[in-house]
Amino acid sequence: MSTACGLTHHFTHDDLHIALSDCFEQPQADALIAMLHGNRSRCKRIFIDVSKVTHSQPSAVAAFKTSLSTQCVGPERVYFKGRLGFDLAIDGNRVLIVKDASRQKHEPGRHVCKGNCAHCACGHHHH
Repeated sequence: MSTACGLTHHFTHDDLHIALSDCFEQPQADALIAMLHGNRSRCKRIFIDVSKVTHSQPSAVAAFKTSLSTQCVGPERVYFKGRLGFDLAIDGNRVLIVKDASRQKHEPGRHVCKGNCAHCACGHHHH
């Protein structure tokens, strides 16, 4: 489901998944605060994906963190996905970092073949 300000959300089971994009500015922060406030009793966990946010406005980050610490959403229920999550998180939140698979394939020295990897592209696969 889409909402304004580069924010989308959906529910899976008892979890709320929110995805942010573009720049994290005050309108997006306000929309995120309202969404958390309105759904805090409807879900067990809240996942906020900030991996597609290009940059953030410091005043919006400060307003969001203040609101997050004063709302009745337990901090252990809020998970951020992406590096910006470290800037948005308060004590008790978790930040999930997922490695980008496309970058791993192109980084030299990342793969050490032992001859038993599935679909071995390096030619050392044992038959």
